[in-house]
Amino acid sequence: MVCGHCGATEGLSVIQEFSSSSSLSQAISLENTPPEIRKELEKALSRKSNKISTSEPMNPVSMIQSFANEQGIIDVNGIIVELISTGFTENDSKEQVSEWIQQSEIEGMVIRLPSGELMLL
Repeated sequence: MVCGHCGATEGLSVIQEFSSSSSLSQAISLENTPPEIRKELEKALSRKSNKISTSEPMNPVSMIQSFANEQGIIDVNGIIVELISTGFTENDSKEQVSEWIQQSEIEGMVIRLPSGELMLL
């Protein structure tokens, strides 16, 4: 084992294992939170994950790709409608899609055209 943060190889032990990156991320967030507000954060994260959980996990990349036309223009409203149909509220859907698009732009998967449309690369 090697620490991904500092490169240490000695004195390491597995404290807990996680089946998904989102579970790991949540556990790290909680550990980095001051103990006096940790319970509140656990409740908030639990409510958010209950809203998001569906019968099959959502894949933002495939969702964005599936809503791109032949020219690569992404139908953002179509993604929002799809999320609403899976149980998200309209505001949560818009927020989630906005986060996905922002991350996709950062990663170079999507570009914003001068017209304001989004294009899949």
